[in-house]
Amino acid sequence: MDRQIQKLQKLVKLHINQSKADLVNTYGRPCKYSDNEIWFYHEYRWGIFRDEITFIFQKNVVVDIMISQYIFWKEYKNIFYYEGKNPEYKIIKF
Repeated sequence: MDRQIQKLQKLVKLHINQSKADLVNTYGRPCKYSDNEIWFYHEYRWGIFRDEITFIFQKNVVVDIMISQYIFWKEYKNIFYYEGKNPEYKIIKF
């Protein structure tokens, strides 16, 4: 199984249905371009790689999570979670 899918599975288990306050306690404040419905957090790896974790809210509760991967500041892969779908995880490469 893809390592990023495993990472997303872990995030889904930990954070689906959590409140915004719970996320702030875990990750701190979201990136400045986040808004009330969607929050972004960045994780850097080896200088040229960046993961952007996106939390999507409804009524201040996490309902969806996505990971976008960047190399040299260009997006090259998105990993989504689709609740109740088969397969539940989908990778889109650019």
